[in-house]
Amino acid sequence: MKASSSVPVQPFARRGFCPALSAPMQTGDGLLSRIAFTEHCSPDDLHALCTLAIRHGNGLLDITARGGLQFRGLTLESAANLERDVLALGLPLRQGLAVETSPLAGMDDTAICDPREIVSRISEAAAALALHDKLAAKMSVIIDGGGHVALADLLADIRLKAARVGEASMWQLMLGGNEDKALRAGFVATEDAATVVIDLLSHLADLGPNARGRDLALLQVRAICGDRLVAGPGMETQVGTAASPYGLRHLSNNRFAAVLAPAFGQTPAARLSFLCAFASSLGMTSVRPGPAHALFFIGDEAACDALLGYARENEFITIASDPRSSIAACAGQPGCASAHIATRELASHAAAECGDLLDGSLTLHLSGCGKGCAHPGAASLAFSGHEEGLAFFHSGSVSGVADAILPRNDQRAALSRLARLYEKEHKPGENARALLARLGKQRIVAALRQDDR
Repeated sequence: MKASSSVPVQPFARRGFCPALSAPMQTGDGLLSRIAFTEHCSPDDLHALCTLAIRHGNGLLDITARGGLQFRGLTLESAANLERDVLALGLPLRQGLAVETSPLAGMDDTAICDPREIVSRISEAAAALALHDKLAAKMSVIIDGGGHVALADLLADIRLKAARVGEASMWQLMLGGNEDKALRAGFVATEDAATVVIDLLSHLADLGPNARGRDLALLQVRAICGDRLVAGPGMETQVGTAASPYGLRHLSNNRFAAVLAPAFGQTPAARLSFLCAFASSLGMTSVRPGPAHALFFIGDEAACDALLGYARENEFITIASDPRSSIAACAGQPGCASAHIATRELASHAAAECGDLLDGSLTLHLSGCGKGCAHPGAASLAFSGHEEGLAFFHSGSVSGVADAILPRNDQRAALSRLARLYEKEHKPGENARALLARLGKQRIVAALRQDDR
């Protein structure tokens, strides 16, 4: 990949494009470039990237829900310079097809299987076949060995999830969407896992650049996989599950992970740089961005505890019960030219006002527009900026039909009304998700409109 002064720019208004180091995307605060890691880097490496974000951009860094690192506020010239300087660091950056797994893979004793060999075989075969150039831009493969890091909510065209089938370990094959919405096709053995994925990807490539995993019917999948695919019904299975990764996690060989995240996926690069310097001073040598907008620092228990304490004091999320961890918010105004509302300001208000409601049982999605970049699927509660005001969605996606359109100046008041509704209706032992399900859409919309007075 070679930096050039004429960097191709992708339009901000289409979710089908993925910003990359060599192909930045236009947003409301300039150009945006993204990198993703295939392995861990050092805190000093991440510190160097923070320096580049300040030098070439507006000094803000995003950590995406999938663990990508985004540089904001670039110009055509600075984006080219950023590409040159990032590549000069020699970091383990992903190029080509997105094949994703846990950033703790190979270190997590709670996992069912180690997915790294399967990931490597898929990546190598996909590169040899030049599949990336033939597939949809957002094509994604997830190989989930289980363990501490939850990947279930991430969208995937093709997903393999480790499962115990009796005394053996196999991989459950799913296609399209997150786990809840995916087509569950059956199970494959470890020795067949990589070739099954490559065969499915090759079929999608033959269908053209707009084909996605959700377009494959079960009969097609069975025909492609043949006898490598074993039907699931009647098989006793245990599929690995995971909760929020934040906090201290015990790994193999007496290693630990300090898992933390910037609020709403964005941080000033200077703040992250100080965090990395502190991690280095503790003797930590490994860090990797990962799902849930998180950073996974590896070290001994004392170092990880100290880093989590420092992060907590500097406004990072370090525990699952932090209300901010239940909020999915996009860049919003002024960072996105499509946005109608300042989502991160609204998210900060929600975290302060609705702490009891945001108990970890649901997701509050705040979107600047109807694209829903921060949370493409359905959320228990969702608000999006709309030309006519603030759109509300109950157990739905912001790309759908709104259940109510509230006045634009009611943004903060609407969240305060939700908090009061929770205080009024909550029963002992009932989590927020169960409460909202019990109340139902009409009762919630009435409260937002103050029709219950």
